[in-house]
Formats: sequence, C-alpha cells, structure tokens
Amino acid sequence: MTDFSNTLIRCSAIGQIMTEPRGKSNMEKYNDAVSLLREEEAKYGNMLNKELKSAQNKLAKINKIKEQIAELELLKDEYDLSDTCKSYLIQSYVLSKYGRVREVQTKQMVKGIISEEDSIELFAVLEKRPFLKNKTRLYNDFLTGMPDLFDGETITDSNEIIDIKSCWDIFTFLKNVAEPENDDYYWQIQGYLALTGGKIGTIAYCLVNTPESIIEGEKYNLLRKMDVATEEDPDFKKELQLLINNRKFDDIPMEDRLLTYSIERDDEAIEKIYERVKMCRKFLSEFEEKHRIFSKQHRKKMKDIQKIA
Repeated sequence: MTDFSNTLIRCSAIGQIMTEPRGKSNMEKYNDAVSLLREEEAKYGNMLNKELKSAQNKLAKINKIKEQIAELELLKDEYDLSDTCKSYLIQSYVLSKYGRVREVQTKQMVKGIISEEDSIELFAVLEKRPFLKNKTRLYNDFLTGMPDLFDGETITDSNEIIDIKSCWDIFTFLKNVAEPENDDYYWQIQGYLALTGGKIGTIAYCLVNTPESIIEGEKYNLLRKMDVATEEDPDFKKELQLLINNRKFDDIPMEDRLLTYSIERDDEAIEKIYERVKMCRKFLSEFEEKHRIFSKQHRKKMKDIQKIA
C-alpha cells in the first residue's frame, strides 16, 4: 500500500482540485430538505380538518421528507470531489505508484516552454530592471511549485511573485484584456504565495515570437494540406505569409505586447487549498483500496451469478 498522507499538489494543478462538483452538495440538499419540511408542516398546520384525504397525504409527505433529512444528516458534512479533480488525482496516483506520466504536449505548450526566456526578457525590459529565472522548487506540507520570477533578494523574502505566460498568438493575448481573471491562474498564484510568503502575485501575459522550430512544423503541415507541387506555388506562399504574420510580432511595439494582472494574497483561500489537499489524500488512499480489490469483487460477483443461473 502507498502512503498518500504526505502527497503534495503542484501549484499549477490547484485550479483542477479546487473545481466544484456538478449539482448540489450534500449540505445543500440537506438545507433544501429542511426548508421544504418547514413549508409542508406550515401547510399541514393550516389545514382545519386533519381527517381529510388531502391532510393525510400531506402528513405522509412530511414523514417522507423527515426520512430523507435523517439520511442526509449522516451525509451533509461529506464532500465529493469534482470529476476534474478526480481525473487529475488518478494521474497523480499513476505517477506515485507506477512512475508513469500522461503524455500531453501541444504546440501552445511547447511555445510556452521554449519562449519563456524571451518573455522574461520582454518583461524585464519593460519593467526596467533585470530578472533571473527562478530554478528553485519550493515545498511546504501541502504544495510544491516553481514560481518564475520574484522581486526580492531571495524568493522566500520577496513581496511579489511573477508568473510568466507566453501567449500563443495575438488573439489569445488580447483576450486577457477583456477577461484578465482566470480561475486556474488565481489558484496557482495563491499556491505560490503560500510557498513564499509573498503578498502579491502577478501574472505577466507576454506576446513574443513563435520559435522557428514550431513555425517550420506548421509550414510542413501547410504544404501537405494544400497538396501543392512546390513551396513556390503562389497560393502556398500567400497562406504561408499569413501564417508567419500570426506567429511573429516584432512589428508590434513592445509595450503593447505585455499585460500584467496582480492578485493579492488571500489567507482564507490558502486554507481552503490545504483542506482540499487533505481531501485529495483521502481520495487517493480510498482509490488505491478500490483498485486493489476491484477485480476480486468483480470475479466474485460473476461466480455468484453463475451459481444462481
């Protein structure tokens, strides 16, 4: 059996574990049932003749609601994790138990990795002070993460933590003007602030050129898609120029290629993260137990069915 009691959640994944499950919680169902009981009891109390069939039906309904409340009373403090959270935790389970990582890599993700230094340089130039990429992974009892930049002598003494986001194109970049708030980034920043003691977390949305290696790959795919004889084909050259225009941004002023959005430290939110991590650890332990006995239970059920048949 694996010990999940000290499992740490990556700051970049906090947004996934903090998503709420669909539908009403057990507590909400309990409160709704209590409110409904009060309404039905009031209606029953206003009935003058309790011997009528309608009054008897109302009383039966009240008793049924009371039964539901008794059942919900036992469950109201239990919290179910969202499907998004469970999906992430199963990946975490596989990594912890079997050392496997799901391979998910898009060209947007590749650009984010390769272009990070260019984005840091853009941010530093516009901030008019040098920044070095942080290479220290941080840990506490619940979280782990590696913030990009910080403003102090050391990352644990810094007041502000900066997270660099290299946007894929100008359209995804400018989307942040209308919608700067992002739940995943909010929780990621709170995680970084929890790890460092910082007071402010800043998301720096940067628009920098797409690496040539990615452009070459897109160029190759475009050539195959258009099925032209050579790269000199006029239609191909026109489409290629359009592609390049959407991947390089040197013609746009530097100050127009940076958007920053700051988030204040929220200790209450950080405590909520810690409580959710505890729930995640419990889920992982219970999932391992289910995994361990799953096939045995299934085979036993099949044998019981065969005996009855």
